[in-house]
Amino acid sequence: ATAEDDVEQPKKKKKKKEATVEAAEDAEDDDAEERARRLEATKAAEEWLKSHAEVTKAGPKGSNKREPGKPFSRVDDSAWLGRIEDARLSDNSYAGTYGGAGYGAKASQKLAQVRGKNFRHEKTKKKRGNYRGGTIDLGTNSIKFD
Repeated sequence: ATAEDDVEQPKKKKKKKEATVEAAEDAEDDDAEERARRLEATKAAEEWLKSHAEVTKAGPKGSNKREPGKPFSRVDDSAWLGRIEDARLSDNSYAGTYGGAGYGAKASQKLAQVRGKNFRHEKTKKKRGNYRGGTIDLGTNSIKFD
């Protein structure tokens, strides 16, 4: 045993042809994984659509006749409102949450009537005014979701 035998010989570089074949095989594996992932996602989306089909009103083109005096809506609100389990979540207004005694009751009354560009103007005016609402309640009004 000579000293030359103990020294590791440098590894030979792979030939370009072998490297491109391995890269092509890796790309094919990645493509197969990507196709499987996309197929799984498509199936999950179809299942979700089937389970929520009764909520949307979408149908064949021209099947939804518009009723006069009724605002346009893509989703049937009554179906979603029926799914709300906690009664506190059904009313999203200020009065529904805090009643008429909260800090912003007066501002809410005024701002609820304003639409569009004027809303920003009225909101800024309310910010400018002095606080006249009594003591500020530091309680938490959050709702825990399961």
